[in-house]
Amino acid sequence: MEAIIAKEELARQAEEQMKSQEQLAAELAQYTAKITELEEAKRAKEEEADTWHMKVSALTGGRGKTARRSGGKKVPAEEVEQSLLRTKEELQSVRTPSNSAPPGGSSSSSSSSSDSESDHEHSEENSTYSAELHSQDISEDHLEEERLTEAEKNQRLRKQLMDLSSDLEQSRHDSKKTQNDLLHAENVRAGRDKYKTLRQIRLGNTKQRVDEFEAL
Repeated sequence: MEAIIAKEELARQAEEQMKSQEQLAAELAQYTAKITELEEAKRAKEEEADTWHMKVSALTGGRGKTARRSGGKKVPAEEVEQSLLRTKEELQSVRTPSNSAPPGGSSSSSSSSSDSESDHEHSEENSTYSAELHSQDISEDHLEEERLTEAEKNQRLRKQLMDLSSDLEQSRHDSKKTQNDLLHAENVRAGRDKYKTLRQIRLGNTKQRVDEFEAL
């Protein structure tokens, strides 16, 4: 968003510079035309003065010619020269700001500045895009690690639940066993047969012995 605003600002400044340059060019052309007109007027006055000088010289001689030239024609020539000087001063005042920022230089510097700004913006955009890609890669790696860690946790929990279920099942099964069942299981683990258990059971009463034997 800031890059777009900066581009619009540069475009606006370039447009203002173009308008200013066009205005200066128009004023320069106007003053140049005025100077040319004044120079032509001065030349015409000088030619007219020379003509009158020749006429006076023919009639009155050198002295009269000098008086005529200094008295009759000098004033218009001075006025033309003064007007010409004023115009040149005005032109110089107009050229001074234009010289400090010439059209070509302004255009080239503006173009260079625009190119520099554009390159800087592209560099910033590329850096930002690279940083975003790097951040995205890091985020994806982090998420993958979290998924693996979560899967391992779930696997451990499932194993613990299975072990716990097995222990509970074994506990339920053991809780239902009688004393004789436990005795028989112990004899089996010791490698004895069920007759050993039977002999041990016979130590009780008859009905109990029969029931327990049938339960074997």
